[in-house]
Amino acid sequence: MTATASAAAAERVLGLGAMEVVDYHDPNWSAKVRGGFDAALIIATSTADAALPLVRDGGRLCSLTSDAPPEERGIMSWDLYVEPNAAQLVQLAEQAAAGTLKLAPEPLPLNEGPAAFARVVTGRAGGKKIVLTRA
Repeated sequence: MTATASAAAAERVLGLGAMEVVDYHDPNWSAKVRGGFDAALIIATSTADAALPLVRDGGRLCSLTSDAPPEERGIMSWDLYVEPNAAQLVQLAEQAAAGTLKLAPEPLPLNEGPAAFARVVTGRAGGKKIVLTRA
């Protein structure tokens, strides 16, 4: 997994499992990435257009920043929207602060990612899945 992050956050992102971190402040960040990715998740504004060429033909690009580029080369490209809910966020923050927030993630090796994703989208996940990208 390759991630973009600020230089200050690079070590933290590597610690979370990224194999490579590229500074998104660099206007030529996409030229420093090998490419051929099955999928790209866009969480930094104004990076979707630069990320699209890095996705393999037939891959997927999902933008959380409302800037998904038009589909090309068989790449599915879409924006994902969520509805902010202040009351739920307050409740989650209170539970986290009190130590009562219950999460039961299931860490999985990368090769089990597709099967885990299939269980999630069909509603048979039975909890959150975390796909690990390195040991």
